[in-house]
Amino acid sequence: MSRLDAAVIAFLVTIVSILVLRPIANSIGLVDRPGGRKLHDGIVPVIGGICMFFGVATALLLVEPTPFGQTPFLLAAALLVAVGAIDDRYDVSPRVRLVAQCTAALILCLGAGLTVHSLGDIFFIGDIRLGPFAIPFTVLVVMTVVNAFNFLDGMDGLAGGVALASMVLGASAAMLFSSDAGLTLAAVSIAVLLGFLIFNVPAKVNKPMRTFMGDAGATLLGLMVAWVGLRLTAGETPVISPVTALWIAAVPIFDLFISFTRRISRGQNPMTADREHFHHILQRAGLSTREVMFAMVLASLSVGATGIIAHHAGVPDGVLFMGLLGLYTVQHLLTRRAWRLQRWIGERWRSFIAPN
Repeated sequence: MSRLDAAVIAFLVTIVSILVLRPIANSIGLVDRPGGRKLHDGIVPVIGGICMFFGVATALLLVEPTPFGQTPFLLAAALLVAVGAIDDRYDVSPRVRLVAQCTAALILCLGAGLTVHSLGDIFFIGDIRLGPFAIPFTVLVVMTVVNAFNFLDGMDGLAGGVALASMVLGASAAMLFSSDAGLTLAAVSIAVLLGFLIFNVPAKVNKPMRTFMGDAGATLLGLMVAWVGLRLTAGETPVISPVTALWIAAVPIFDLFISFTRRISRGQNPMTADREHFHHILQRAGLSTREVMFAMVLASLSVGATGIIAHHAGVPDGVLFMGLLGLYTVQHLLTRRAWRLQRWIGERWRSFIAPN
């Protein structure tokens, strides 16, 4: 089966799974109810993660040639989706979730042999080899990306839209730098995301069929993005540097670190949820949920494309790394001055949509 056929099957399996599982989710209580920080209307099934996994698994088991690392990825994904689904229904402690994420990352690294052994010349002092720290570092990277998308899942279409942007960037890098395996993984991931977003992007037409991804879906998205990134940067034939891959998922990763810094500085548990993420700032400034989603997707595409183009143009890793630090500093300062930022955005957004 060709890559295109596999993508089409992944898309259709995701859609059919959502339609089939919706009544089952309602009957077993796998739903999200409004209240507290949850401001949506009505009871919404939380099956997106399970259905996206069905789509990915079906396609990867049928596609030929078999993508490198397929079995370890599916095992790791199954673990995260299972724990996430249990968490969506019954609530699981953060410690259990972290253990599951660490186990999944180890399965991916050891089972597929995708380990980052070098950071490149990011400090202008020569290639930085990780040696015995290669596996712990790679596991930490995978867990960071998984949690970044989990933290981003706060609005309809947001995590899925940003993950779609990351996968489009990953597919672009795979085509630009001739990575057939990376392209297959990205194409299947794009297909399942499109299938899910039909039911998740905020729109009147899909409101009666609205579906959430839950922790099962958010962690699956993070694992898929990490998997494509590792396939492009590690293994026997890496095609981009680790710092270039970081540009592809920079926006959600920066948001994660900024959230951790903010909560720790306040003496809070870094895993505590709040409504002070960058997308919440945009929403309080007056942008609708759909507008926030498009703004974040555009930011992700812009940042990721900049990194890929710069790498293709031969920009040194050290310059790319300094650029990432600069972007992080800007996003951190903007988030810390949220009240000023949302007022500034709100004034200009209102003048744009309702000019005098």
